[in-house]
Amino acid sequence: MKSEKLQDAIGEVDDLFLQDANKYILTRRQIWGRWAAVVACCCLIAGGTYVLIHFHVTNSAGAGSLPRIEIPAYHVDGMGFEGLLCYSEAELENGNPWQADWALDTLPVYQNGCFDPSGMGMPYGLDEVEMTELLTNAADVLDLEILATQSDTNTAKTTDGTILPGNAVYQIRANTDNGNLTVRADGTLLYMLPDNTTLPEAYHFTYRNTSADEANAVMEYLLECYAAFLRFPHPVTVLQGDYTFDGAYIRRYLAYNAGADHTENLLNYCFQYVRFSPNDDGNLASVALYGGLIKAEKIGDYPLISVAEAQEKLLAGQYQTSVPDVVPQAEDIARIEVVYRTGSQEELLLPYYRFYVELHDTDRWYMIQDDQLKCYGAYYVPAIQEQYIANRSTYAGQFN
Repeated sequence: MKSEKLQDAIGEVDDLFLQDANKYILTRRQIWGRWAAVVACCCLIAGGTYVLIHFHVTNSAGAGSLPRIEIPAYHVDGMGFEGLLCYSEAELENGNPWQADWALDTLPVYQNGCFDPSGMGMPYGLDEVEMTELLTNAADVLDLEILATQSDTNTAKTTDGTILPGNAVYQIRANTDNGNLTVRADGTLLYMLPDNTTLPEAYHFTYRNTSADEANAVMEYLLECYAAFLRFPHPVTVLQGDYTFDGAYIRRYLAYNAGADHTENLLNYCFQYVRFSPNDDGNLASVALYGGLIKAEKIGDYPLISVAEAQEKLLAGQYQTSVPDVVPQAEDIARIEVVYRTGSQEELLLPYYRFYVELHDTDRWYMIQDDQLKCYGAYYVPAIQEQYIANRSTYAGQFN
């Protein structure tokens, strides 16, 4: 399997089963030997398991009558941890619109209507009728004729062994006269183009060896081509990437719609965006459109802690991470941003400060062929004020 094709496959696993945070993240890439793991393809999903944390809303009220959020202790399953390989802090730039000088007082918290209680990462949310309508509308906009459809059902169990309702449709796949179209219960639409699809020769579109200028040019072209499908009146291109163990840069192509204010900008960036993926020949392989809030129920707008307060909590050990055995130090903090963790494994959708921390003693975790590469691990601190967290005794400690 070519490396670019594997990268595309890993990307689809990330997006369709785990959906970050973007990665994307919204790039939440696991450092677990992704190239060395080619021989273990059957373990991709298990190996790519992220931090699994289930949150609950308690009946007790915090200040201002907002319900308090209970954050239980969690256990990291699978292998690997969340991190990025880059040569410098500047390369951690990921297109996140959040800025520290926004000085937001509050951000919304949602109950995730697509939460999967089985813990297997299967999408819930839309029912079969709603998915069929979404699929049909997408086919019309893309000028596709649906030739046949197939519904995939989920018979998973919850973590305590309770069988979930049988034959629940979690996605519908359609064969069309020009590729395949899939809709998932979490609102994701995935259009896989035919292999013979080509881009105009003027555009260079690859995971590797595409410059920023070339990437911006092809994104401008693709956003225009798929404008009716995306319905982004004001699209913002997001170019992200990181490096493989041998120092090869892998680029990702995303866009979101600019919102009416800072909050909407951040929500669109985290939840409602598009990802274009190239194939091995430098042509368009797929278009994935995400609607992470399609079944979200807003709980309320929660007051936030400041960047300084979040950093204080981080250094005091009040964080969540999948990085093993590394307590962050202030001098190693390379990037701070506010994000929402997304996907069917998040029971509540709430804002976090995400800290990228440079890790030094990493030889025991993976093999880097270029000793100039640096590894940055991700650490999360809930961004809402502490009086809205129900179980401070559980939260006040590092979760690794």
